[in-house]
Amino acid sequence: ISPTPCPVRPALPRHCDLNNPPRRSLLGHLGAYARSEGEAKKLRHLASKDGADEYKSWVEGEGRNVVELLSEHFRSVKVPLADLISLLPHLQPRYYTIASSSKAHPGRVHLTVSVVQKLRDGGRKFHGVCSNQLKNLVVPSKPWPAVQGLLKPSSFKLPEDPSVPILLIGPGTGIAPMRALLQERQWQTQNGQNAGPNLLYFGCRRSDEDYIYREELEAFILDGTLSSLRVAFSREKKQKVYVQHLLLEDGADLYHRLHEEKAHVYVCGGTQMGHDVGAALVKIVSDHGGMGTKSAEEYVKSLQTSGRMVQELWS
Repeated sequence: ISPTPCPVRPALPRHCDLNNPPRRSLLGHLGAYARSEGEAKKLRHLASKDGADEYKSWVEGEGRNVVELLSEHFRSVKVPLADLISLLPHLQPRYYTIASSSKAHPGRVHLTVSVVQKLRDGGRKFHGVCSNQLKNLVVPSKPWPAVQGLLKPSSFKLPEDPSVPILLIGPGTGIAPMRALLQERQWQTQNGQNAGPNLLYFGCRRSDEDYIYREELEAFILDGTLSSLRVAFSREKKQKVYVQHLLLEDGADLYHRLHEEKAHVYVCGGTQMGHDVGAALVKIVSDHGGMGTKSAEEYVKSLQTSGRMVQELWS
C-alpha cells in the first residue's frame, strides 16, 4: 500500500480507508475471522441480501466505520494484519479545484476547503478525513508542513480573447475556480489587456455566516475586475433564494451576453445546483430568444460541446 517501507501505525490511516462505512462484501469477509459464532452470523447477515436494509440503516446510515465495528461490536474478529490490509479499500485521493491564478500567484496554490464535520443518523459525529487534516495543519505563525498532492490540468480556462465576457456561477466552495479566473482577469488588465466584462453569481446561507471571500469580491468590484456581483442568500429570508433565481431575474441581459457577445459560462458546485442552473439557462434562452424548450435545450447543449460552457460538479 506504500511505495516505501513505513511503520504500520501511520500507514493504516494514511493509505487505508478507515473512516467510511465498510462495504457489505468486506463484512462478509470479516465474518470468516470471528471466533464467536453469533458475531460471525451477524456479519454474514449484514453482508447478505436479507440484511441489506439493516446494513443500510445501522452501518451506512449511522456511519459506523470498520474501526468502530471491530472494537465495539465484533470484538471476537481477529484479523491478521496482512489480511486486514488486503481487505480494506485504499484511501482515495480528494480533489480540490485550485482557487488561485498561477499568473497572479506564481509558485503558490490556494485551496478553498469546506471542513466536513456533521452528525449522522442517530447523532453520530462524522469528520471528513482530508478537510480536517488540512484544517489541523493551519497553525498561526507556523509554516505549513509538506502536503502530498498532484496537480492536474483544469478544464476552467479563460477565452483566448480576453475581451470576451465570462459568466461565473459558483455558490459555496464552488467559488474556488471563479476566484482563480477573476485573479487572472485582474492580472490581464494590470498587464495592458482589455479584459472583461466579468459577471459573478455566488450563493451562501447568510451574509454573516458563510459569505467567503467577501472582501476580495468587493475589492474586485471597486477596481473594475467584476462588472457585476450577484449574491443569493438562501437562509436570510423566509423564501429561499438560490443562484438560479438571480439568473432568471437577469435573463434578458444574460441572453444578450450569451447570444450577441458570445460569453463563456463557468459553473462549479453540487450536481443539483448544476441541474437547476442548466434549467434556468434553458428558460432564459427560451424566454428571451424566442425559442421552444427543445430548441433552447439544444442551444445550451451547444454551449457545452463548443467549450463555451464548462461545468465541474460533485454529489
